Amino acid sequence: MQSVLFDQTHVRRRSLRKRLMAAIVGLGLTFPASAYAAPCVAANELAPLQVRMLQTELMVAALTCNQRTDYNLFITRFQPQLSAQGKMLQSFFKQKYGSGSGKALNGFVTRIANESSRRGMVKRGLFCRQSASIHSESKNIGPDGLLALAQTQKFSGLHGIKLCPTKVAAK
Repeated sequence: MQSVLFDQTHVRRRSLRKRLMAAIVGLGLTFPASAYAAPCVAANELAPLQVRMLQTELMVAALTCNQRTDYNLFITRFQPQLSAQGKMLQSFFKQKYGSGSGKALNGFVTRIANESSRRGMVKRGLFCRQSASIHSESKNIGPDGLLALAQTQKFSGLHGIKLCPTKVAAK
């Protein structure tokens, strides 16, 4: 009796495994290959990611470090540049994710905000001093200096999107 139950259970598990594998293969055929691969960014596409990292870091600092006034001044002062970089970021995600770009962009923004918040909680004093320093520096640059400010921050590369490999021309 026990071996009969074992055989029936074994058959059911094998059947379930086969159906599960078929479902996975079926799903694989319905999604484009780009849905699996993490996107990469060309060096000339980094600016929108870095600007968004800066904006997010300062937004988190506004809440964590009570720097709302400085953040509001930053947003007001650089609004045209932030808007332009935001459109470029949307375009980047549209190019990489197609119709799923909105969801991918929202996930990206949430992930970097969570990471920034985590850094703020772990070393709050240092985090707040660094963001205050960024605010101070931002008051001394013109609108054209926003990209350079974003690129020089230690956290600017923490967006989690890898650089695309560069193609070397054949001889």
